[in-house]
Amino acid sequence: MPCYNDGRYIKEAIDSLRRQTYSNFELIIVDDGSDDSETVSILSTLNDGKTTVLHTNHLRPAGARNYGIERARGKYILPLDSDDTIEPTYLEKAVNVLETQPDIGVVYCQADLFGEKSGRWELPDYSRRAMLLDNIVFVTSMFYRSDWETVGGFKTNMDAGMEDYDFWLSILELGREIYQIPEVLFHYRIKPVSRTTSFQESCPQVQQIYRRIFENHKDFYKNNYDEVIPIMRDALIEQIFLRKKLETELKMVQGVKNIPILGKFIKWIIEHN
Repeated sequence: MPCYNDGRYIKEAIDSLRRQTYSNFELIIVDDGSDDSETVSILSTLNDGKTTVLHTNHLRPAGARNYGIERARGKYILPLDSDDTIEPTYLEKAVNVLETQPDIGVVYCQADLFGEKSGRWELPDYSRRAMLLDNIVFVTSMFYRSDWETVGGFKTNMDAGMEDYDFWLSILELGREIYQIPEVLFHYRIKPVSRTTSFQESCPQVQQIYRRIFENHKDFYKNNYDEVIPIMRDALIEQIFLRKKLETELKMVQGVKNIPILGKFIKWIIEHN
């Protein structure tokens, strides 16, 4: 569990782990240079037989996860950020999948949102086809520690949370499969500002990161060439039609605004929302 100044949230995350129906686990918290007094105070009380607090100096989430996993003793790993929570049966159900289905290398679930936004996290159901286009698997998923070691861990040159996408592609390259438990067992906190929201607002940065992911997994994309090309074509066509629809709707709004009374009404709505 990487933590950086998340004192106001971390108790919820820890409590969700202590309520697990599967009890054979260790909790490793990696304090990545927190300087918030509340966070420091909470973490200072947590070292016990089942919880270990390690300290790093601004390795960022990917580096902090690697640091903790390197020191983990378990067969399986489930990263959980210090501001998120999981349901009591998540560990038990994920372990059961890995124990009974040897072809599976990653287990995750359905999820919902809380905090600044609430409701279901509307991610597509898992498919290899969808993963070739974009990431649909969040980092709070269970995987083998040995696979993490084989692929070299999470790459620390990935920005804005994209290290998990790069990692999942590496696991798929090992010949493993990914399984989604059809149940909401993970709760993802939405904050007003995060590294992900900032990343999504920069087109050049998004392009750069996805180009880097492609470079990291060229052979994987080449081996799945017959699937990748149709997926990219379909995505491009969808974007073209969405753009046409938006342009048409914008023209309609501009036309309405030219009608004085309606234009004033629209302006009033915009100013009061």
